[in-house]
Order: sequence, then C-alpha cells, then structure tokens
Amino acid sequence: MSLPPSDESTPSADELLHGLPYGVLALDPDGQVLRANAAARDLIPGLATDAVRCCHELFACRAAGGPCTRGCIVARASVASKPAAEIRIDTTGGTFPGALWVTAAPLKDAEGTILHLRSGSRSDRRRRSEERWETGPGLRIHTFGRTQVEALEDSIGSDWLSQRPGQILKYLVCERERVVMVEEIIESIWPDGGPRGVSNARFGIHRLRMKLEPRRAPHDSSTFIVSRRGGGYALDRERIWIDADGFERAIVQGRAAMRSLDPRGAGEHLERAMRFYRGTFLADEPYAHWAVDERHRLAGLAGYALRVLTALARERDDPDDALRHLQRLAELDPLDSNVHREFIQALLGAGMRSQAKRRYENFAHRIWRELGEEPDFDLPSLSSKRPYPGDPP
Repeated sequence: MSLPPSDESTPSADELLHGLPYGVLALDPDGQVLRANAAARDLIPGLATDAVRCCHELFACRAAGGPCTRGCIVARASVASKPAAEIRIDTTGGTFPGALWVTAAPLKDAEGTILHLRSGSRSDRRRRSEERWETGPGLRIHTFGRTQVEALEDSIGSDWLSQRPGQILKYLVCERERVVMVEEIIESIWPDGGPRGVSNARFGIHRLRMKLEPRRAPHDSSTFIVSRRGGGYALDRERIWIDADGFERAIVQGRAAMRSLDPRGAGEHLERAMRFYRGTFLADEPYAHWAVDERHRLAGLAGYALRVLTALARERDDPDDALRHLQRLAELDPLDSNVHREFIQALLGAGMRSQAKRRYENFAHRIWRELGEEPDFDLPSLSSKRPYPGDPP
C-alpha cells in the first residue's frame, strides 16, 4: 500500500518526534545531548532546564552497581552495529519515574547515539541493568592530539601507548583500510630489528592484544586485532570506533551537501567534522615517517572544511564565525601566506589591531626562521583593504 502524497496537513518530522509517547534523545559521540523530544523532557525534567547536558549526568555514569560502571552505554552503542537490548536504569535523587527502560542504538548516517526511553519502576522484577549488555566489547580510539584508547569493558591505562604495542596499534590505525603484513610492520617501525624482527613483531602483536583485552583467555581469538591469511593483521572495524573515521565521514557528507546546494546542511556536517579534529593526527608520534601521509591527508580535509565554513559564514554575514574558522585555519597552516593574510585582514576589519599586529609579527618571525623569507604582504597594505568582499566601507 502506498502512502498518500504529503500536503499541508501532513505532520512534519518535528511534529512526529514530539508527538511520540516515548522519550527520544540524540547524543553526539561524547555523550552531549543534541536533541530531545517532549516526552524525554517529561521523563527527565533536567533536560528542560539544561541541568542535564550529557549522558553522564543522565545516568550517574560510573556509579557503583550502575550500567556505566565499566564504560559509558552511549559510547558502547556508538561502536555497535545494531541496537542494544533494552535495559532498566534506576534514576538517582528520587526523581520521577524512578527508573527508565532504555534502548541505545548508533545513529544512522551520522556520528552519535539515539536513546529510546520509557517509564519504568524500581519494583519491577524483570531484568535489571546488565553489566555486559551488548554482544562483545567495544573499543574507542581518539587519534587527534595525543592518542587515547578506551576499552568499554575494561580499564586498560595508557602508559603502554608509547611502547611497542602502542606503536603497532597506531601503525594499524594509519593503515586501517587494509591488511598489514608483519614484514611491513618491521620495515616501517623497526627497520633495524635484525633477524629476530619477525618474532619481535609477533610478540608485540601478542602484547597489544593483551593490553586491549586483559580478560581474554590465552587461546581465544582477539576481538580487535584480527589475523589474516598469509601473516597479515588488521583492525576489526565493526568493533572499533576511530575518531578519524567519524571526521572523514562528516567531510564526505559536507561535500555532498555542497554539491546539492545545501549550505545549511554542509555547514552542520563540516562543523561536526571539526569537532572531531582536536589536534594533529597522532601528535604523540611527531617523527614517525609512517604517520606523515595520513597526517597530511587528514589535515588537508580539515583545511577544506575550514575554508568552506569561512565562506559560508561570510555568505550569511557572520564575521565573528568567519574569524573563528580563519584562526583555526591559520593554526593548521602556519606557513601559508594567503591564509595568514586573510586572517590578519579579518582581525583588522574587526577592529582588533593589536592582535593583528602580534599575529603579523609572529608569522613574519616563523616564516623567516623556517623558510628564510619575508611575508609577501605588510600591515599598512592590509589596513587599507576591506576584510573581505561585501564588507561595508
């Protein structure tokens, strides 16, 4: 049976969302509440007053005996391939209704999690919140800035990330789209390993697996680092969430929106991409030659996003937002003369002359130190120009 064509009487998506009798919450990968329908605000009064802004406040994260003792349920759902089983969560502080039945699922075509909430009761004798409520553990890897790894079922620490197991993990992240042979690992990370290189690399893989899954039995298959025929290794992408993947997907969606002449959609996708980009890719491996290509590729995508966001801000006559994106772009490309000219000119246009002078002097010093050159522009020439086309005289 086909649906009737829509007309003015057809309810909008917002009307449908707020008309649902059950609560619906959308959260970003960090657990921040993006959107809540009317029923969710009724079930959780703090949502209406902004007293609850993230899932940690919603579920008393890490509380003894609670669902988040070992890991955030929203983070778990974000790396899952399907919705989790419904669980009961007892709310804290005597708030109505005292308990919630919660279903968590990854958002489709976006980064984050959607929660379905319905009223529960603490006296309900049915299944309570289970510690291991999804099929198998999950792993989250943050690569922008210093590397951070979170196993959602275990506390695994971080000291080992600067050691051999951590280097292998970072190399596999760089090559996450393919299977990596053990000889490649040796040649890339320890080219002077000598005749024991293969055995040392395989032992490094073994140690990495133990770091990521400390409760795994010795002869059980690894959940995260899988072996391939012929002596290769790869990350299990179904079990692992990597911020660089979310960043790149948001860039792709932003580009598609630009091609569809949807500037608002493009801006939303590209803003989300830049929320992922919190620093240089694998910043704790600054001299690793095997990370250079991926670092430059991702930085290039970030530069594209910032340039588009700057242009979109100017189109909607928002110089403050344009200046914000230009500042990040200047930090991303510290030797790009065109970027710094545009940024300093925007500072002058905003009346921030002292800051413009400091930025110019810092850029001139850096470009001389790094390239032995002087800037191809000066402050007086920029002061006589408009910050960008369309500015009032």
